[in-house]
Amino acid sequence: MIIGNPEIINQTSWSEIGMFWTSMLMVLVTVTATCLNYLLLRTHRDPEVVVYACPDDDRPSIILLVIENLGSGVAKHVKFSTSEGIPSKAFGFEDAKKPNVMTSGPFISGIPSLGPNSKRVITWGQYGGLKKGIGSRTIEVTASCYRDRIVFPGEKEIKTKSLIDIESFEGTDASDKNWQKKTANELEKLAKTFGQAASGFQPIKIIIDEKNNG
Repeated sequence: MIIGNPEIINQTSWSEIGMFWTSMLMVLVTVTATCLNYLLLRTHRDPEVVVYACPDDDRPSIILLVIENLGSGVAKHVKFSTSEGIPSKAFGFEDAKKPNVMTSGPFISGIPSLGPNSKRVITWGQYGGLKKGIGSRTIEVTASCYRDRIVFPGEKEIKTKSLIDIESFEGTDASDKNWQKKTANELEKLAKTFGQAASGFQPIKIIIDEKNNG
């Protein structure tokens, strides 16, 4: 005795299987979208504290050490650990003396809060002094900080590793690029010359180039 129509039963089974896999696909899409939204939200909330060396455009031959938050979130309780001591105030050229290791400043005491795109700029030294302190080695600097959690209460720790060296600055341009200062100096000289001429102490000399005037 056959109960029910086998074709109808078969169609019902396939329909249930199709609904099951459709539901699973929707769950997968929902989970993926949630994860992407979470990662996108994190990129707008995570700080990224990096350390790097760069030349000072306003002071020739001076090299700066910069701590910068490249992320979009506030970095709290920033602390640093290094693979070796960082030279401090390492000035000089070929005859430079070996500098002392840094014992104060943000690398030692840390930074309570560093906002997005905020910096701490340290006058590190000159090539000769820094070369005496570091040589050809590379110093690894690990910056650890905290940000507020997105979903749960509390704070999450974030670590970023940076590498600093001095050897890569060998042979680079150390000329004076402070054009504002140069312009100001030239204007000051010009004003001084006109002032002396107006007071009668120094006449203004006008030189005519006869060659260029035919």
